[in-house]
Amino acid sequence: MDSVTGLISGAAGGGAQANEGVEEGGGVRRRVPPIELKLVPLEEGSEVTLNSDVMILQRQMDRRKAVVYLTLSGLLIFTTAFLLGYVAFRGMCRLCGNDGELIPLSDAAGAQHAPEGGVMYMAELREMLKKYLTEERIESTLRRVSRASHPPGSSEGNAVAREILQNLQNLRMDHTWTDSHYATLQFPSRTQPNTLWLVDSEGEELEEIPLDSEGYCAYSATGTATGGVVYVNYGRREDFEQLRALGVALNGSIAVARVGGAVSFAEKVWHAQEAGHVGVLIYPDPADVPQDPRRLGLHSNVHLGSGDPFTPGFPSFNHTQFPSTQSSGLPIIPAQPISANVASKLLSQLSGSSCPRGWQGRLPYVQCVLGPGFTGPGERRVKMAVYNTMKPVLLNNIFASIEGKIEPDHYIIIGAQRDSWGPGAVKSGVGTALLMELARTFSNMVENGFSPRRSLLFVSWDGGEFGNVGATEWLEGYLTMLHLKAVAYFSLDQAILDHVTLKTGVMMLKIQLHITEINYTLTEIH
Repeated sequence: MDSVTGLISGAAGGGAQANEGVEEGGGVRRRVPPIELKLVPLEEGSEVTLNSDVMILQRQMDRRKAVVYLTLSGLLIFTTAFLLGYVAFRGMCRLCGNDGELIPLSDAAGAQHAPEGGVMYMAELREMLKKYLTEERIESTLRRVSRASHPPGSSEGNAVAREILQNLQNLRMDHTWTDSHYATLQFPSRTQPNTLWLVDSEGEELEEIPLDSEGYCAYSATGTATGGVVYVNYGRREDFEQLRALGVALNGSIAVARVGGAVSFAEKVWHAQEAGHVGVLIYPDPADVPQDPRRLGLHSNVHLGSGDPFTPGFPSFNHTQFPSTQSSGLPIIPAQPISANVASKLLSQLSGSSCPRGWQGRLPYVQCVLGPGFTGPGERRVKMAVYNTMKPVLLNNIFASIEGKIEPDHYIIIGAQRDSWGPGAVKSGVGTALLMELARTFSNMVENGFSPRRSLLFVSWDGGEFGNVGATEWLEGYLTMLHLKAVAYFSLDQAILDHVTLKTGVMMLKIQLHITEINYTLTEIH
């Protein structure tokens, strides 16, 4: 029977002014991504204060908050490990006495020849997890991973990847390896920064509005767009329907949307594009995102899909040439993140109808007005210019496996995003720390005599910030194998959204013990 390594590693290797790749109002393309890494909505009762694109910016936590944070992390990892262990080790306790008590390894004479198939009880699993799980290692890994920005392809990102691989190798896993893909990612131009201007009716530039030089929306269309400004709340489909009902002129204007509302950056841009906007500005409102200071925007990608948008439906192995195509989920209008301060400057000058009930945020000195015009003499508009550039980047997914005793060709996958545009303590740091502690815990348990029924696969994904690129490219490469052999997938991404909010729904994880069909998608289980 093939080992996990053999199975996975053995495969082949409209607008008023819009130009430079920005189409005018109509002609919206429809998306039909061939294969997508889908996110499953959380069940009722789940506690989520922000959408999946939000990375909280906050001041350094005081000691009390840090204690709460670590306590929640410990509780989460214990529950995760317990559920994971139940699936993986069920029926495979080889060192249990007749009375159900654990036998220490030193007392287990002839353990290597012990009969297989003994029953492992819940109480025994709890005791083993209490013995091996440690919060100190979680904190240490979290501090290391989140000490600096580590986007894909950066020197810091590569350093983190090397350390994670080395740490997994030191755990004496059955197999450790990397799975590499060249993917096309988008970054800010080093020579031509994105800009935002107030202009007059003739397009003459009146005032430049400062932007964060590193802030951008990955996979935005490039070029310039000029128009009036319309506040669109969260940029949900129902928000645009309400604006139309109020008679607000949307076509040819620039939408200003706030982060949140249970829609991603990509969905906000797609809805604005369908409504006839020529550009989108997205900001974190203090009502939704606790941010101090308020001078930074939030990064995200705006590809309505997942994976490398220039190899949709097939993996990007080693610069392999495929027919020239691109994902239908790429936007045709530019998008740019702005800070709460910039949003306040723009929205405080708007004229027009008052906002519907519930649209008022907490920007200072802003009366909620929809636009698209500006107050004061003369006609003013906004001009945005996006100059992001595409770049091929080598992504490295890191794998480690523990082979199952009875069903080695069926495995449970535990994954976490590794990369981050910023330090990423909340977004990727927690998930990576949990992943490493789970790998260490189960490795120690196996060394002390336990054999999992099914194989365990621990994965550190690269390119997550750009739309789960690393995970999707791997999925596209091993789709048939996953369809037949994947039992369950645990996502450790964004386990804690801020210092006191825990994603729940059976403690973040919804476990599926028997997956008979994957339907050509690998579902992220929350």
